[in-house]
Amino acid sequence: MKSLDPIDKQMTAEMTCKCSRCKFSLNYTTPSLSLLCACEDCRQALEWGFEQGGIAPTNLPQLFYIRSDISTIDGLEFMQPFQLRDNAKSTRVYCTKCFSILGVDHPGYRDNVFMFFKGFCCTNFDLSIKPSAVIYLKDCLRGKNYTIPDNIEKIWSFTSEERIRFYSIPEVSNSLTDVTTPAKGMTFREIIQKLPEIKVLNLAPN
Repeated sequence: MKSLDPIDKQMTAEMTCKCSRCKFSLNYTTPSLSLLCACEDCRQALEWGFEQGGIAPTNLPQLFYIRSDISTIDGLEFMQPFQLRDNAKSTRVYCTKCFSILGVDHPGYRDNVFMFFKGFCCTNFDLSIKPSAVIYLKDCLRGKNYTIPDNIEKIWSFTSEERIRFYSIPEVSNSLTDVTTPAKGMTFREIIQKLPEIKVLNLAPN
């Protein structure tokens, strides 16, 4: 599929934290999927990072999903994986110096892609892909301003009916799928396995 085509050989796709201590070089440069997310977990993860000295959170962060195929890694010693709670499914890797979120793994990504937040790390590749959906609208907070495009799918929660509608979006079904071509480099999940033990923050739901 075009969205997961490898990069031009003349270009190196890079992702870094805000302080540049951590860097990934990627074998793919074009994200295959973008979403807007109002979920409590994304909100808490960004708020917690901000409290440690990171970037101020946004009400409706934009998520990007890119092929999990990483050719080189710098700054492994500054990376730490975190989970919000004991029952968490998502694992987020932060830089321990600037508290950028470098990426997120979730079982639903099937080790085919990993997710990152626009503006909460630095990239040198094209992020012009438009969001395909806004998800977890049930978690929107009263009194907060949410700018939601009119022409994208709006997913309130993930009931059976809405899950079917979500996975019927071509960009979603093409990204959150089993791996068909093995990664040439390391997957994001394999990097997490090389890092120190996952720290559980035990944040209370809000």
